[in-house]
Amino acid sequence: MKIGIIGGSLQGILLSIQLASEHEITVFELDAEIGTPAWHPGYIVNPDLLNTFLTGEQRSFLMLKQCKDGWGMRWEWLMKHLTIIAAQRGVSLRTRTRIQQTTEDGEYIVVETSSNETSQPSTFTFNHLIDAQTPHQKPGRLNHTLHQNHTTQYPFEESIPWFGGILSNHHLPKTTPLVPELILPRSDNLTELWWNTENYWTPEEGYIEEIRISLPKDKSMISFDAMYQKTTEFLQKFTIIAKKV
Repeated sequence: MKIGIIGGSLQGILLSIQLASEHEITVFELDAEIGTPAWHPGYIVNPDLLNTFLTGEQRSFLMLKQCKDGWGMRWEWLMKHLTIIAAQRGVSLRTRTRIQQTTEDGEYIVVETSSNETSQPSTFTFNHLIDAQTPHQKPGRLNHTLHQNHTTQYPFEESIPWFGGILSNHHLPKTTPLVPELILPRSDNLTELWWNTENYWTPEEGYIEEIRISLPKDKSMISFDAMYQKTTEFLQKFTIIAKKV
């Protein structure tokens, strides 16, 4: 089957990797690159799960370091390596591409996209479309135009605003005035601090990078492990539905 996945999220990339062995997969992403800049906590509970996807050399780029809640890591490099794996498995990655409309043509879904700087078709046909766009939006970001009856929606959890900051360990105090929900150290001498309240601490020196996104309130739901498990469960249900169509 031909399956289109909308959104280069972790969920979208994991789905593309797992579906690619039996289907022709295309991923549509609005941004010019998948995975950068960082947009999600670098957080995993069981790093052995990465062995399913990554080589030892690839894992070294993640700068894993153990902490109270599991392990901190560089999320953007996890996304980069997973995207490379998807491409190596034959997934077509249509970055900087916006879907302008979807229509039906018999048993197929027709996707029409905007033109971009790359040489690619502007019309695609699929047996199924999966909408795996994350709930958060980047400032000034355009949106895809989709007919809801043409997509299978990935079941994202209800989300709330989170604030994250990346700073040098040199600027990290022994205790912060406002206790973060997640403290994620990395072996590159940087640490991510994450709050899911309106109040958060800002160091005098500032953060190297600030991130404001929407995520589930429960921090256990935003680890790589939890997101991988939910993606696997969704894929099992989707496979049953797809076979009936």
